[in-house]
Amino acid sequence: MEVGERLKARRMELNLTQESVAEALGITRQTISNWENGRSYPDIERMVRLSDVYSLSLDELLKGDQEMVKQLQENTSINHFLKRFIFMLLVNVGLMIVLLINQTIGDYFILLILALISMNTLALFYLIIKKI
Repeated sequence: MEVGERLKARRMELNLTQESVAEALGITRQTISNWENGRSYPDIERMVRLSDVYSLSLDELLKGDQEMVKQLQENTSINHFLKRFIFMLLVNVGLMIVLLINQTIGDYFILLILALISMNTLALFYLIIKKI
């Protein structure tokens, strides 16, 4: 049984409407319909909340649907990548702002900040190449 079918069956067992489940999750009824019909999949956060609403473990919701498990793994991987990428970009911007604002810092300190920016930039390139 696919995840969508499992979600629909459990919702029906509990005598819940798509509207009531959608309201509990803070999403639209159409989104619930799309999940149940296999047109899209919930993200990991919504799966956790669905497991609470339906009183099922994540294992019970996901078991047997390898496509869903694969999609969740990809989404999780992308989210971690984006968080790291944005953090590293913000570090570089912060270091550059320090260089621009502080005109009285010594040469050694400037070299240190430039080295940090360079290392962080190389790490960003590595992260991008690793993702590709």
